[in-house]
Amino acid sequence: MQKWILSLLLVAVFLLENVFSFSFPADFLWKGSIAVPHFLIIVLFFIAIYYHSLQAVYFSLLFGFLFDVVNTELIGIYLFLYPVLTYLVINAMRILQVNVFIVSVLVLVGVTALEYAVYGLLLLLGQVDLTPGIFFEKRILATLVLNGIFLLLFCVPLKKYFLRLAEAREEK
Repeated sequence: MQKWILSLLLVAVFLLENVFSFSFPADFLWKGSIAVPHFLIIVLFFIAIYYHSLQAVYFSLLFGFLFDVVNTELIGIYLFLYPVLTYLVINAMRILQVNVFIVSVLVLVGVTALEYAVYGLLLLLGQVDLTPGIFFEKRILATLVLNGIFLLLFCVPLKKYFLRLAEAREEK
């Protein structure tokens, strides 16, 4: 039952992210900015940290593929990056303390890494013409603000929910 609830939560976050992308203009934070919601990868990171790391990697593969199919022209970018970044977050948390501040900073670093990896790949393929400075100024800062707001709103509820799921899983 919990796997289904977790799957439904991820589908809901995936849909929320897409609805948010289409409902709000990209520059709603400030003029000329491009704020990209990465709510799904944030939830996947929370699953990896607070619930079950292997299951988070599997979900990352599945939803990375789904994200590629629905949102990108090039299949494989998110299919590769979601599980790799989830794996890196899992390994980073083995060294770092698990508290809300450290987790939030690590999640925002993961979002930044995702943005830069996609930007680098698209730059190599010649599909983007932004300079790194303009990319940072117009896209990274706005994206970090947007996803930081999402973290402020949902960090504690996500943590409590996944810890509760982990406890229920251990009791079985």
